[in-house]
Amino acid sequence: MHVLRIAALVAACSVVVDAAVKVLRSEESFVEELVVKPLADGKVLLHFEFTMYEAVAARNGSLHSYHLLPRQIGEIAWRYGVSELRLAFTQGSWRESRWGYAPAVSQGGGAEILARIEGSVDTAAHRWTGLANALSGVFCASLNFVGGENTDFPRMTFASEGSSNSNTLRRGYLPRENVCTENLTPWIKQLPCQSKSGIGMLLNPHRLYNMHFHTMGVSLDSVTDVTESGNPVLRYKQQLSVVLDPHAFGLRNSSWSLSELMDRRLGVACPVASQSTIRVALPEVGLRITPKPDSISKVGERLVHTFDMQRRNIEDIGFTFEPGAIPARENTLPAVAAHRYVTGHGGSSGGVESIIVNRRAVPITVTYLDTLPWYLRVYSHTLVINSELEGAAAVVLKPSRAIFTPAIDRGRPSSMELELELPPNSRTVLRYDFDKGFLRYTEHPPDANRGFNIAPAIVSYKLSTTNSTADQPLFCIADAAVPQKNKECTVHVYTELFLASLPTPDFSMPYNVVSISCTILALFFGRVFNLLTRDFVVL
Repeated sequence: MHVLRIAALVAACSVVVDAAVKVLRSEESFVEELVVKPLADGKVLLHFEFTMYEAVAARNGSLHSYHLLPRQIGEIAWRYGVSELRLAFTQGSWRESRWGYAPAVSQGGGAEILARIEGSVDTAAHRWTGLANALSGVFCASLNFVGGENTDFPRMTFASEGSSNSNTLRRGYLPRENVCTENLTPWIKQLPCQSKSGIGMLLNPHRLYNMHFHTMGVSLDSVTDVTESGNPVLRYKQQLSVVLDPHAFGLRNSSWSLSELMDRRLGVACPVASQSTIRVALPEVGLRITPKPDSISKVGERLVHTFDMQRRNIEDIGFTFEPGAIPARENTLPAVAAHRYVTGHGGSSGGVESIIVNRRAVPITVTYLDTLPWYLRVYSHTLVINSELEGAAAVVLKPSRAIFTPAIDRGRPSSMELELELPPNSRTVLRYDFDKGFLRYTEHPPDANRGFNIAPAIVSYKLSTTNSTADQPLFCIADAAVPQKNKECTVHVYTELFLASLPTPDFSMPYNVVSISCTILALFFGRVFNLLTRDFVVL
């Protein structure tokens, strides 16, 4: 009798658990996607994207039962009042003249963290410090070095992103941060299926870090256009983009496969994924793949072959180049290109020169954000903006809106945000000067003579997703496919890092002083001790 009661109780509990799991899964969803794109110089772009959706109404602080959304991310966002978060680790430089648009939103070298935090100014500052320390522990990075001296408050550059524009937006940048497998391991563990099934099986650290360009990041925000009811949905996205060279792994130029490139084979789709898709963007001629895709569509100048891993098991995808054929170079370059250089010489002063190129035949409105550390004292009155047109003399360009934030020594960097309208087919040059401050000897890094890495500038502009997708990055094409999505996509172009050489003290002087002092003292002591202890005997 007791056995029957226990069996009935277990059956009832299992029914309740199954019902709860179904309700929970109805409130959450997971989508994984891989984009493979052979590039013009023989390299290959792999863009991994894993997206988790969760109904905001299902959240209840730390008492929420997490299923797909990583618990550590959810609790960090709830504890520190984060309504939007973006974190990116990047190594290498994206060559937009060869490869076209960058696939990821962030492509600046180093580590970048951006967050909208609720609360008053003092509360947000305290939460910002706690957020940086928490993320530092989660991703095994040096984000705990993000403080007031390297945190800025952009107002125009990221104003159109997210759903909580009224909250305080903070941005921290660590240009010296290196990316390694210690950052990738916790990133993979946040995936529902990790690297055991689905597209995540291709995440081989030994191949991902033998690359020419690598960017990895996460983002957390709230969207309202992915549900039919229009209710807010929490979206957590993990992105990883890498540019690999098949020749570096001993693969032939004419034929190779995805498993040979990554040294891993695909298997079954992730069981909890609602969509598991592989898209291969190929030129119309000169390259063929096996097996046959589930569908083929034309996007710009390329044919996109789509494989649905939920419909069939795909273990590998082979690429075969026809004799003499190479991937076509991108005929449509990005609309805007930006570069930045350091000018001047000597240890007392210098300057910055930024070049922004508009490749389109129409004017483009851009936002220029440049943040310099406090020890580079910027003179805003020296700012000069000249726009050089094709076949015409250079003209002085005045910003339609400008925000200058002066630096505070060891407390806040200087920031400059400019809204510019670039003339058609123009080359715009920004110049300004700065003085180099003095640091305490304890504030210099171990390799002080190498110089200080300065974070890149950001040029932002908007693209219309209703136009041809031939002139759009991958994330803009994805946004255009979402119903009721805003028909404008914001593109951020990061310039190069530059090294600022500051006056450095002679770190060897204490050693030299100690050495010469000890030498003189030893010689003096030896002579005196010899005279005091020696007996002079007359023979």
